[in-house]
Amino acid sequence: MSWSGTVTCSYCYKQGHNRRKCPELTEAIERQYIGHTLNAKESREKGKINDAEWYESRAELKRQEYMKRTKIDLATGEKVSNKAAKAARMKKVQCGYCGKRGHTRRTCPAVKIDKQVFVEETRRMRIAALKTARQTGIGLGSMLPIRSPGYENGEWRRDILTLRYVKSIEWDSCHANRPALTVKHVDARKLGSPDQSRYTSKDQIEKLVQANDTALRYADAAGQDLPPSSLIPTLDPPKGWLQPTEQSLALVITHAFPTKGNKHATQRGYDYAYPSGMIKEIIKDLGLTEHFDHINWS
Repeated sequence: MSWSGTVTCSYCYKQGHNRRKCPELTEAIERQYIGHTLNAKESREKGKINDAEWYESRAELKRQEYMKRTKIDLATGEKVSNKAAKAARMKKVQCGYCGKRGHTRRTCPAVKIDKQVFVEETRRMRIAALKTARQTGIGLGSMLPIRSPGYENGEWRRDILTLRYVKSIEWDSCHANRPALTVKHVDARKLGSPDQSRYTSKDQIEKLVQANDTALRYADAAGQDLPPSSLIPTLDPPKGWLQPTEQSLALVITHAFPTKGNKHATQRGYDYAYPSGMIKEIIKDLGLTEHFDHINWS
């Protein structure tokens, strides 16, 4: 809009209408459609199939553009309803998740199916992770001697021996994409410190066990005595943890199925598009095989 308040078209630069209503642009689109259609027909008659398909795709784009502006289908010359025009446009829309045409990510059936599989996969992973963690004997309140890097007497060392106290279990961190229980542990000498968080670390239980085993081997080789491990297998998950739902996993699912980022980040993962192993088994158990026509289920 100019300073005088008069609308000026950005296509023909005439006043009184904008680009959306420009009759010259509408006529230009019609001419382009006719030209591409004729070129496609001529190319097919000459056996130039690739050229013909390119012209046909361009003609279809112009047909859709013209229909959106005028509600008239250039292929038939007939007026179409808003609903029909939208349906025609949707046929060319490509889903950013599964890559198929005719729908958007918001209505993509593959997204809904994959989230169901993710929830069930998380349930099975949590059952297995809890069983494995309980077998280690580590739980809330356990204390284990481990060697880890840090400062001692003002000097940086890679193998400082500390007695670690398991202060909390990170239950929500265990899911289909991270199938192990993680704990927070702190230097037992710093439990009363007001700045305790400085001495708190976070590790998967399996890694904490490995660190403890390494410390034991190191001590045996050096002929040293370590303070004994105090294992308290208190691992009682919160209510509903072993029966996750899409609602309870909402934050995890947001990260597992991102809607923002580049194409590779937002499109369907290979493990869901071409399932195998546990995911394939889950799809069969949930009765979802009909949505995977390209997979051999025998």
